[in-house]
Amino acid sequence: MSAISDQRQASTFDIDIRTLLPADSPRFALDQAHVQALAESEAEFPPILVHRATLRVVDGMHRVRATELRNRHTIGAHWFEGDERAAFLLAVESNTRHGLPLSSDERKQAALRILRTHPHWSDRSIAEKTGWSATGVGALRRDIADPDARPDARVGRDGRVRPSTTAEGRRVAAEVISQNPAASLREIARRAGISVGTARDVRYRLAQGRPVVPESRRSDGPTATTAPAPGEGRTSRRAAPDRARRITLFDGLRNDPSLRLSENGRLVLRRLHTQLRTAEEWKRLAPAIPLHGRSAVADILSACADELKGMAQELRSAEESLTG
Repeated sequence: MSAISDQRQASTFDIDIRTLLPADSPRFALDQAHVQALAESEAEFPPILVHRATLRVVDGMHRVRATELRNRHTIGAHWFEGDERAAFLLAVESNTRHGLPLSSDERKQAALRILRTHPHWSDRSIAEKTGWSATGVGALRRDIADPDARPDARVGRDGRVRPSTTAEGRRVAAEVISQNPAASLREIARRAGISVGTARDVRYRLAQGRPVVPESRRSDGPTATTAPAPGEGRTSRRAAPDRARRITLFDGLRNDPSLRLSENGRLVLRRLHTQLRTAEEWKRLAPAIPLHGRSAVADILSACADELKGMAQELRSAEESLTG
């Protein structure tokens, strides 16, 4: 869903900068030091982008101001042929992907504006455009009073339309699993219209005897709850241990001869040790991830977390089948 696309006229021409209007930009103010540095450089500037219908700069205001400081009246430009909403989207995308990075507040306000003009876009789609996190976009959406900001279906980054809540899909998945416990995750996801990761979570919740729709995603009314998993009450609910308890558990495993004295057991211990350090390492590395790549990294981490959660459930199920 890129705003750049067929609406940009590729040919370059010179335009009188005195005819141009300031950009409708996500940026609150120009960086005067950057303007001065551009003006003092000997570089030829890439063409700016101008909205043909309004003569408003879409991308390139720093270059325009630097050209004025050079006492020149013309600058190379490309036309943009879209409407004003599309022009703003392109301004956001351009400022996110190159040049001076937008501040956190600028990205947040850009996300809020796009939420109001494109409420049917998914949180991740808006996050990808603005560099604001998908979680942050979701929080902004919930804060908007207008119910139109929370449509029943949203368009994802791949252009596909999906329901904005997976509650109904989770209920369907629970029915599929009840009818065919051996069904693959892909088959469950396909029949319920949900992701494989969500199907895995539904299966995990059923095995734990927990509602398949998390509390935060339930709607009002009796249809919001799901039938309990077969054998509900037999399986205990386990909260994820905190960091201190995780380390204590690991120390106990590390001293277990059945792990410490076998090659595969030592490999298990090394993997667990790496996993314990992973969260802290990601916190340290997060600032180094470019804004345009953060959604992709988040998707990969979420998928890995889903796989680990599924593996954890398999291990617990295997233990319970032996003990119960």
